[in-house]
Amino acid sequence: MHSRHPRRKRSGFQLIITWVVISLLLLGAAGFFTQWKKMRLANLEAGSGLMLLPQGEMEFADRGTGPAALVIHGSPGGYDQGLAYGKELAKRGFRIISISRPGYLRTPLLTGLTAEDQADAIDALLQGLKVRRCAVLGVSEGSPCALQLAVRHPEKVGSLVLLSPIAESLKGPPIASIGYQLFHDLTGDFGCWLLMLHLKINPSQVFAEMMKIGSSLKPSGCDALASKAMLSPDQRSFLSELVRSITPLLPREPGILNDNAQLKDIPFIAKDSIRAPTLLLVGEHNSCSPYPAQIRLASQITDSRILFIEQAGHILPIGSKYAQHWDSIANFMKSPSLSSIPRPPVSTEKSK
Repeated sequence: MHSRHPRRKRSGFQLIITWVVISLLLLGAAGFFTQWKKMRLANLEAGSGLMLLPQGEMEFADRGTGPAALVIHGSPGGYDQGLAYGKELAKRGFRIISISRPGYLRTPLLTGLTAEDQADAIDALLQGLKVRRCAVLGVSEGSPCALQLAVRHPEKVGSLVLLSPIAESLKGPPIASIGYQLFHDLTGDFGCWLLMLHLKINPSQVFAEMMKIGSSLKPSGCDALASKAMLSPDQRSFLSELVRSITPLLPREPGILNDNAQLKDIPFIAKDSIRAPTLLLVGEHNSCSPYPAQIRLASQITDSRILFIEQAGHILPIGSKYAQHWDSIANFMKSPSLSSIPRPPVSTEKSK
């Protein structure tokens, strides 16, 4: 009987040691996470400015020289996501103006709840920056705002490019928008930190998971796109910055939730209400806003073009023609009248 007591003591001691080690590891992880978030927020604040508008404050970044290109981010996002897209335009000679839509980062949600209100606030920002006319790039959930800017303030929009636009109101389950799905899946800022660690360890796997977002691509197709991105320094940098631009989530939460609500009933675009030459980039496997919906949207716009990208999903541009697609975007922004991109077909058949 007495011989069992030392074993019990050893077992209890080992249990204590195990819990101490686990506690230290958790404390260490918490410390690294806290430091990461503190530095991330400091860098975000240092990289942007704030302007007080009649509608409220708006955060923005203004980079470079040349013809102005306004970038309106998707969800989740912020001005940092706009800069990720704007990087390729800056290489092609544009001045990049990237905003944080209301509810994202340092732009208060009350600056503009609806796409119309957000467009009016952006118009006021452009006035404050002395920008009389610019090219506009609207990304995904930012496309309703970009469209409303063209409808409500046509004098400001020289050309309009929409990447995977939300062409129709979102239907279906409560978790509808891509931004809200990511917000739900990442489970907060700690999940964002783990995502960034994963990106450092295995970027190819993270990129493959990105390709699944809003896409009907098979896993093999996602893997193929990720592999191509890994071979291209520009694509690798672009996708890495896109991942980074959803972190941390907490300062973006009001905008994510508002977008999810607003996208259930997006403003209708009346026939010929947009006069700006418009280019829509559409992925073959975009499950969020399929090709027929994009055709219907294009049919409402007086001068519209569609660049159909095969073997791509919602995240655009991506793939073997990455540089060529950015060339097409930049050339269209500068000289829409010289664009070689054909007008969209009247039918809903895919234009190859």
